[in-house]
Amino acid sequence: MISVALLLALSAAPLADLSPFAVKRQADGSLEYSYDLTGVKALASTADAVALHGEDKVKAFLKALPRSMKVVVAPGSPLELGAGRALESGRLATSFATVPDGPMGSDNPLAEEVGSKLRAPLDPSEPHLLLSAEAIAWQLRQLELSALAAEQVDTEALRRELWNRVLERALASHQAATQGDAREGALALVARVSAATACLDRTKVPAAVRADADASLAVDAEISRLSESPDSLLAPVPWSWNPQLQCAWVRARAIAQPFERTRGGTAAVLLFLDLLAKEPKVAALWDRVRSRRDRFLGPPAGEPILLWREKAAGKPGEAIFALNEFIESLPQEARVPPPLVAAPVTPFGKFLGELSGAERSHAFAELATALQDGRVVATPDSWPAASDAALAALCLPEANKSLRYDGAWSDRLQGAFAALLGSNGEARGDNPVPERDDAERSELKIRLLVPPALEVEPVPELFARGAQALEKLIAALQAEQLTGLQALGPDGQRAGPIVATAKVWAPRLKGLAALANPEMATAKELAEGRRLAAAWRSEPAFSREVREASASPVSMPGERHHAAIVGVSRREFTVSFAKPPKLTPATSEAFIFTPSEQRYIVPVLVTVGATSNATKRPLDRQALKALVDGAGRDASQAEGAFAEALKP
Repeated sequence: MISVALLLALSAAPLADLSPFAVKRQADGSLEYSYDLTGVKALASTADAVALHGEDKVKAFLKALPRSMKVVVAPGSPLELGAGRALESGRLATSFATVPDGPMGSDNPLAEEVGSKLRAPLDPSEPHLLLSAEAIAWQLRQLELSALAAEQVDTEALRRELWNRVLERALASHQAATQGDAREGALALVARVSAATACLDRTKVPAAVRADADASLAVDAEISRLSESPDSLLAPVPWSWNPQLQCAWVRARAIAQPFERTRGGTAAVLLFLDLLAKEPKVAALWDRVRSRRDRFLGPPAGEPILLWREKAAGKPGEAIFALNEFIESLPQEARVPPPLVAAPVTPFGKFLGELSGAERSHAFAELATALQDGRVVATPDSWPAASDAALAALCLPEANKSLRYDGAWSDRLQGAFAALLGSNGEARGDNPVPERDDAERSELKIRLLVPPALEVEPVPELFARGAQALEKLIAALQAEQLTGLQALGPDGQRAGPIVATAKVWAPRLKGLAALANPEMATAKELAEGRRLAAAWRSEPAFSREVREASASPVSMPGERHHAAIVGVSRREFTVSFAKPPKLTPATSEAFIFTPSEQRYIVPVLVTVGATSNATKRPLDRQALKALVDGAGRDASQAEGAFAEALKP
């Protein structure tokens, strides 16, 4: 028969589990944990321990314990990250900096009350608020969008001058020609450029064009043709921020369409090339507009009009009068009259533009999957591609082999990716609480819990790629002599010099990458990252309003998805060692050293989504703020109000 004492011994747990109260990072990357045992030494004997060992032995054990203990963890141990409690319920914050920093609330009535016992500062039951990868990705995105908006406004002067000159010359050519390909080509060029400069708005067609009956009729037909796709009319962020940017986007998209495959369309391209050949100032403007496109929007897959210029052999005007011979000189696949300025291409934009059918309704989930399986690769050879590569890191967290993420946490990062691109991908999940250990406390040992210690949510690839993207942005602005350009915010306000701001944030991002992967970092990088990680809530960037609505750039037949960031809440994540780390001391008679889980809280964006008709504009910022405030900043209430506001 098994004795009671033996049963207790078989089921025994250490007399106490103790979490560290402090952690110190050593120069070699190791972590030194400090444990305060004064509370354990003052602990009254447990009934389980006394029953098994006797009161005198238990008291002697406690008296012999040191007042403190230190454990050193060698660097290099891989980590596993997973989802803890999911999205916190309650009133949403309007910025990252204004989220609370206390423990997460629980909807479990049986959960242990916060503050019911004194816990060590690093106890996993008292998780700390960390700077999240999502907050950094949002700040990077805002900085880049405000830079792009400012550059597009600056480029507008070049584009207006270019297309006004082209329209003036084309209208004169149309009115001078009496018949034939030259007249049809001039009419087609007038129609395209007039429609584009009017931003596909018939009321904005220049009076000089309206005064010509044939030109006026051709422009109306061209506007109708170019407006057939709803995606031609609805500008994405940041072009949706104000009417000037909206017009710039609609115009650029119209100019980027090929001409109809007719003799008139073919002659229109040749007439444009003839104008460039005869007027160096116009040619210089065209080159500058294309240069700005390449550096800030992405170089096109090809510029077919350059092949046409080559085939015209420096005499495009003459080619109009020998149109058949010119067409025959072109390869069969190059005979569609090309756009005057080809459309920019980015890795994300190319993939989204090629989606069809049901895939379009899940565009950003499809994009995330394509990034994960390697069908889309963002090579940072330009600023637009580098920007895509940085956000792609949210879909590829395991690019860093020292970190492993469970499916729930990978899904959360993918939701952040979708939210930052104007979609609704946030998953709320369930809300479990940490389990308590109710085992018998009778073994005369103290278990020292050794958790990983983080200073920032570890997505180092995001931080490193973000720094690279900012360096590419700085180089692009310098190349275009735009070093003094002021950022342009969604509210139309200027927000400081872009280059200077990027030069501040690039080393910060490198520093965060160093914190997330410290054994590969320099002391300078670690110090830079540590400054931001410790004081991020006081950084003005994180005090900015996050609420913004957007329409998906990918429409479906008759409808389009809309999404909105409605605020900031908090989520919990867990981190543990993927492999047992090397500990010093490795053994001790009175102690058990146990690698353990740690919990952290991070601020996250909360999004809602709805579907409306294909040409419905997104809610403006003031309307969205009023809607969310009217819903009490409650995510569920805001979701219903958002869907109601977008009803066709």
